[in-house]
Amino acid sequence: MTNMTTKLDTPNHSLVTRALDSIDRSHARAADSIHTIRNSVRGALESSLDRFEAATTSFIKTARKRLTTADSATADAIIRAQGAVGHAIERARLSRSEPQLAS
Repeated sequence: MTNMTTKLDTPNHSLVTRALDSIDRSHARAADSIHTIRNSVRGALESSLDRFEAATTSFIKTARKRLTTADSATADAIIRAQGAVGHAIERARLSRSEPQLAS
């Protein structure tokens, strides 16, 4: 039976061990770099989404304000028109019932 310690101490084993260690370190560095890039991309995308959300929210708020303003103006115009028509109807009724008072 051969001695395992003797086999492990050979120059071949040392070279393989160093190669495996080097590959392991390279693998860890590559994974770290990929995670760094992924985090950077995610951060940039989240920032862009935040800006888009702010712009969209601002646009919607402005649209709601303009809708409220237009609705108020339209409601006032309808009320004024309703008053004018009502007044004209009352004058027509008065002129029909008492022609001399309407003049």
